[in-house]
Amino acid sequence: MSDVSISGVETYLVANPWKPWVFVEVETDAGVTGIAEATTHDKPRTVAKAIDEMSNYFVGKDPFDTEQIWLEMYRDEWFSKGVVNTTVCSAVDMACWDIKGKLLDKPVYELLGGKVHGDELRAYANGWYTDTDGEPEGFAEAAERVVDDGYDAMKFDPFGTAWQRMSKKDLNHSVDIVRAVREAVGPDVDLLIECHGRFTAGQAVDIARELDEFDPTWFEEPCPPDSINSLAEVADKSPIPVATGERHMTKHDFFDLVTRTDVDVFQPDLMNTGGITEGKKIAGLAEADHVSIAPHNPQGPVAGAIYSHFCTSTPNFMIQEMFQTYDVDWVDNLLVDPLEVEDGYVQVPEGPGFGIELDHDVIAEHAYTEDKVHTINLFEKDWEKRAVEKR
Repeated sequence: MSDVSISGVETYLVANPWKPWVFVEVETDAGVTGIAEATTHDKPRTVAKAIDEMSNYFVGKDPFDTEQIWLEMYRDEWFSKGVVNTTVCSAVDMACWDIKGKLLDKPVYELLGGKVHGDELRAYANGWYTDTDGEPEGFAEAAERVVDDGYDAMKFDPFGTAWQRMSKKDLNHSVDIVRAVREAVGPDVDLLIECHGRFTAGQAVDIARELDEFDPTWFEEPCPPDSINSLAEVADKSPIPVATGERHMTKHDFFDLVTRTDVDVFQPDLMNTGGITEGKKIAGLAEADHVSIAPHNPQGPVAGAIYSHFCTSTPNFMIQEMFQTYDVDWVDNLLVDPLEVEDGYVQVPEGPGFGIELDHDVIAEHAYTEDKVHTINLFEKDWEKRAVEKR
């Protein structure tokens, strides 16, 4: 044990139009503060309140005792697997890792085993298709801009508001979108097809077979996450590798994926599934079965920095998701030293801990209010057009 104790916690809600960001600072009696992110798809005030309500689990504790803190926060909450609870566990855990790095004057990646993948990490673009009008031509033009921005991998959902099944007309339209993107970017760009858990197993397999000719790199979350059997069926029959995991909580869900499916890529979201402590265990489960790790990251710049430390130290890391290039024009200002993405590669921050610091003036300028932000509904017409201020 160290002689440092956690003394308090502050949360900051920021008005991002995709979904409000929740940033967290965990304070210590040594004057060192740990930074984390606790963004979920919705309910930012609920998460912030839960952090306050659960503070008795970590205030007064040694921030170096990450395993004990995590165990007690997860075990002692009766409905422990709910995303609000696991998001609180995640935030506190990641803030503690930042504190440990700062107190030891080491970047977090060194505490996690060092840089397996070097100083920069290959990334794929998301959030780039907001002005396509849902048409193949619009997707093609936007995809060309992504390549011009230096990315050689991009993810997109071509399925509109589909749920469970699609008509032949709608399916053909989705296929036309993927065809247009492939023709626009050529054969050397990775296309990652996002389904957002929309389909039955049978419909998902049919779609995968239709899209196979365009050589997608993966077929993401084809079925809702509440049916392991559906995922197993799709992974077994799909000609495209299946990726999933953003809505799977803790190592227990991922153990089921390892033992009961042939999913090729795991996508844990460290902001929700348990933080770095749990994330390393999930990555270990995947590595034991030769499954790749490509973390889900539609979050803010704090999450992006945290992921870079986790990913570079994870042997089976594949690629990192990034919205930052196509987000609000003030996203880079939220950190004193912005997270850098150069030619489609995330630069791992140096410095103690995660190597980042919040700019509180910018955070205050963009504080979340109910009348300012509409959290996106992925089954609502024109969801992908979310009213983002153009960069």
